[in-house]
Amino acid sequence: MEDNRRRRGMLLALGMTLALFAVQAVLMRGWLSCISGAGQALALSALFALVYGGTMAAFVCLERPKTGTLVFTGVFAAVTMLARVSMLDFVTADYISFLTKWVDMFREGGFHMLAENVGDYNLLYQYFLLLVSKVPLHDLYLIKLLTVLFDYLLALAMMRAAGRFAGEKAALPVFLTVMALPTALLDGACWAQCDSVYVFFIVMSLYFLETDRPMRSAIFLSVAFAFKLQTIFFFPVVLLGLIHKRYRLRDALAFFAAYIVTMLPALIAGRPFLDALSVYANQSMGQYYDRLSYNAPNLYLFFPMLELASSQEFTWMRYIDGIDGEGTNGFLNPDLMPDLQHAALYACVILVLIAVLYWLLHWREITPDMTLEFALFFAIFLPFVMPKIHERYFYLADMLSILYAARHPRRRFMPLLVAGASLMCYVPYLTRQRPVDERVLALMMLAALVIVSRDLLARMREHRAALAKGGEAA
Repeated sequence: MEDNRRRRGMLLALGMTLALFAVQAVLMRGWLSCISGAGQALALSALFALVYGGTMAAFVCLERPKTGTLVFTGVFAAVTMLARVSMLDFVTADYISFLTKWVDMFREGGFHMLAENVGDYNLLYQYFLLLVSKVPLHDLYLIKLLTVLFDYLLALAMMRAAGRFAGEKAALPVFLTVMALPTALLDGACWAQCDSVYVFFIVMSLYFLETDRPMRSAIFLSVAFAFKLQTIFFFPVVLLGLIHKRYRLRDALAFFAAYIVTMLPALIAGRPFLDALSVYANQSMGQYYDRLSYNAPNLYLFFPMLELASSQEFTWMRYIDGIDGEGTNGFLNPDLMPDLQHAALYACVILVLIAVLYWLLHWREITPDMTLEFALFFAIFLPFVMPKIHERYFYLADMLSILYAARHPRRRFMPLLVAGASLMCYVPYLTRQRPVDERVLALMMLAALVIVSRDLLARMREHRAALAKGGEAA
């Protein structure tokens, strides 16, 4: 009976995939400006249809849905895919200034360009750009394809994690929510960013940690870190896992071994080992000297920035003696901003050390059951207090807030605060418009941080009381 349901589900998923392939091919010919003929439209449509088909096949295998549920989910996923396809032509300054130039460098230099530092991404993304340079399709579409692929992989990972944290009834709603989440739609298919990639590996790492498979968790976390530095927002969870002995020495070795494996193609191409190992050190030096916050809804939106196309006015400063009330931050100059950034960084380090020290002193009160709350706290707290943070760096918090809402019905508004603030902070870069004062968005993110902190502290107090009584609850 179960095998027959799966077989029917697979056939139905195949039929929906073929239908989407045909619709996409027609629409791509009409929508996309860099499709030169029917062959390219068919090839590109096939790639996106494979992503959709693989997602639906995985959904059938993991959830064993009834026919009605499968049809509804398939149509919903197809609509989200078409929404992504409709944005493939959108070009940003990041693509013009960086991504297409890096692809051209690989197109000219080939594999041996891996011996040099092409761009400011880590090696895994450079390997992907090398592959893009060899495919006879428009590079922008292929760059976005990677993120679209991981958009749906992330939705599947979130579905599994929701089933673990909140029960099986939460799995499908979370799956649908992630596929249609506005920040997920805009980040990849519109912006050509790749935040869903490293967040997918983090969510899988969290899932494997919760299902007592720490070595898999460590390997997936290593791949996430090899892809993007923002994985450090999850590292306090690793510290908690070490304290609770959920991670062992062999898991740490697996983490470092997996990271070394990601370096092998670059090493074969002739890149020095230390140079390959220090990509992040080079990446974090010598860039972004004009602002304390790059549209991120964090603490530094309440501080001044230099005047740029996407800057905002700090009206409260007009009342300070000596400030030109008609100007926009005219009292700042490019020489002062690096000093402000350094001061903010020192203050950030102190705040983070205080927070980590507090949790270390109270580690007995933090149980493994609080891992999700702990992860969400740091996914919000760290980018909230760090200077030079971009709006997209709350992407992990967006996803964890959805899991948090699924687990705690009284906190179902949490994604509205976190993902809502993130979304509105995307708008200034993508449209050069500011429909909402970003300080309001920073307050929304602060409210989410306060709520999750309060919830976590309340659970810690309950566990402390249970420990004091020495009762069965402890």
